[in-house]
Amino acid sequence: MQWLSTLDIFFVQLILFPPFVISLGVAAAILASRIFIGPLITLIASLELNYWYFSTILPEADIPSMMIVSWAILFPLLSLYFSWMALAPCLKQHRQDFRWSK
Repeated sequence: MQWLSTLDIFFVQLILFPPFVISLGVAAAILASRIFIGPLITLIASLELNYWYFSTILPEADIPSMMIVSWAILFPLLSLYFSWMALAPCLKQHRQDFRWSK
């Protein structure tokens, strides 16, 4: 993971981490077929990645709480939206199939 320390911190925080944690949450929601799993996994992954990144790259610096709070709100909201968009047609179809099967 030495190559990660050569990257700019803004590039990592704005380009690499967001798509990774959001897609991880959406993939978990799709696999579990539960919309609420996406934001939960996204929140956990985002907090873990930020903690690991800052403790590895800048061990002497404190983790900025405002950055964690803002990302902890934004990323799960985006993940909730994308999880809902991915699962809403499937859940609607499942409800219609269940309704007509009687």
